[in-house]
Amino acid sequence: MTVNLWLKARGVELGASLFTAGVLIGGLAVGVPFLRARIPETFLYSFCCVAAVFLRAAIDLAVRGAVFAARTVRPMAPAETRLEPSGA
Repeated sequence: MTVNLWLKARGVELGASLFTAGVLIGGLAVGVPFLRARIPETFLYSFCCVAAVFLRAAIDLAVRGAVFAARTVRPMAPAETRLEPSGA
């Protein structure tokens, strides 16, 4: 996956989470009864929705970085072994 594709995918996720958070907080502003009864949970869910995208991106970057680092490390060349006839 190229950097541009990765950024587009994270951008879509971030947009969706911000939209969800906006709908929830907008529902509070309008006065939706079941949201007004749970104001702390609504803000917490809105925050978690957006934070999850950033956490997933950070974990994804860490894993990709570890895989990249593991691929760039070259294994040590085996030591030369001499095969000499025994007892000659």
